[in-house]
This record gives sequence, C-alpha cells and structure tokens, in this order.
Amino acid sequence: MGYYTENSGLIGSGTVNPTGVHSIISSHLSAGALPDLRTIMSDIGTAIQNGRTGYILTTNNYSYRFDGGDARKINDGTGDIFDNGNWTTPISSSTRSNSSPSNGSTATSHPDSIYYSQTTPLVHPTFSNYTYVAGGWTNNNYSVNDGPLIVATTTGNSGYQWCGWMVGGDSGADGSGTRTTVDLYNGVDVNGFTVYSSYMSTYNGGDPSSNDLYILLGHPNWGSVFGAINKYNNTNTTSTNSAMWSESTSQNNILAIKLFLSRQSATLPVQGEMQGIVNDIISDIKTQLGY
Repeated sequence: MGYYTENSGLIGSGTVNPTGVHSIISSHLSAGALPDLRTIMSDIGTAIQNGRTGYILTTNNYSYRFDGGDARKINDGTGDIFDNGNWTTPISSSTRSNSSPSNGSTATSHPDSIYYSQTTPLVHPTFSNYTYVAGGWTNNNYSVNDGPLIVATTTGNSGYQWCGWMVGGDSGADGSGTRTTVDLYNGVDVNGFTVYSSYMSTYNGGDPSSNDLYILLGHPNWGSVFGAINKYNNTNTTSTNSAMWSESTSQNNILAIKLFLSRQSATLPVQGEMQGIVNDIISDIKTQLGY
C-alpha cells in the first residue's frame, strides 16, 4: 500500500496529480493509499476558523480578553485569568512535571510555544514533524465575539512518538481554588471520528474558572492509529500546567486540538456543554472535508 509524504509525493503506488485538498483525499482513497494528515491542515484550519464563534459556553460563559501584545500567551484575560499564561507547546517528551510544561511566565520558559495568530498551516520551527494551524488572535479582542483561542496540530504519518499539546504559565489564581480533570470521550465514535477528549480546570476560587479542553481525533479515511493516551494535570492552582497526547512510534494520523474556555463565578462548565463544543468541532471538520 502506498502513502503520501508531507509534500504530497506518492510512494508505492501509481502516479496521480490531484488538484485541491478534496481531490487529494479522493485520489488517496481511490488509490488505496493513506494520506498524511499534515497535507490537509489548511482545511482543518478553515473548519475551526469558520466555526470558532460557535465554540462558546452557553451557561455563564466568561468572555476573556486576548491581550499582552504577544499571540503566544495571555497577559491578563481580565478577572485575573492568567498572569502571562496559556503558553501552548507541542508534546516532544514523555516526561510531564512541574517544569514540563513550565510554570514560568516568560517566553524564555516556553521557547517552542505556538502563535495563536497562525491561521495558515506551519511546520513547527523546532519540532518539524508537527504541522499546526490556529483559529486566530487579535490583541484586546474578546472570546465572546471571536470565539475561544483554538489550535490544531498533527504529526501525520511521520512515525513521531508524540502527538498532542501541553500548556504552561501563571494561572492568575494565586494558589486559590481547585484543579480537576473531567473526561468527555474515551475512544468513542462521534460522527464517524474516534474521539478522546478531556478538560483540565481551575475552579472554586475567587476568579472565573479556566478550562483547557483537549481533543484527540482519528478517522478511517486517515488510517488513524492511536498510541497510549496520556494526560497530565498539575494540581497546584498557581500555574496552569496540563497536557494530553497520544504516544507510540506506531501511531498514525492523529489530530490534536486544544481550546481555552472560561466560566463565570469560578464554576466548572456544564459537562454536556463542553461535550457539545467537541461535537461541533467534529461536525465542522467533517463538513469541511466532505466526509
């Protein structure tokens, strides 16, 4: 069986010269080949960018502000959400500890963090197996208008051992409140996609709750193979320090998505609403890819 490399060259099958992402997918399937998910990240970006304004909580949503002049982090999202936090970095190690992802609040503590303003697919400059695309970021805009910060990535069929996200930085909670992990899906089929999803929250303190939502997706059209599903959530509420990833040298074509949402009055989101956001993202991707 042939497969496509990241530059769309077909190995081990006949020659085809498709034009456009949908044509590439169709040609992959008709040739009996599996695509490299990195080649269709432009469509993934279109899906999450167009759907982003709908990915909000409907019960007591707290609209946080993108600020700080740096699209890699939030300086203070208002309501003391972060003191230079939400630094988001692809997973490149099996070790998660208090310093990995870092609790630090400066760029030097998170040298490989991504830019939420990256609305076209980009090969990560340090971890070249990763291609990522974000939903967009505009300084001083609010999530109630633009939708939450969201980013998607994959390591395709590269054979890279890890695929996922980690988040670090100062939470702004000053040690108050509680950290918890809520699981939404554990390998369940949703609209034809295999889904693992959890969110890690800081709540029950003096500030609005902060909630990092992680999604790992696979699909038969991608020939997806999951590795071990790993999660990390540091219980120290001074920092926002969490991660979720698939790990195996045999994993293939996993899509990893991360969002940040907030709820008023330091309360946890309604679990069904978070699940609904996951379902909406899956539906948008399905529609964009024409499955």
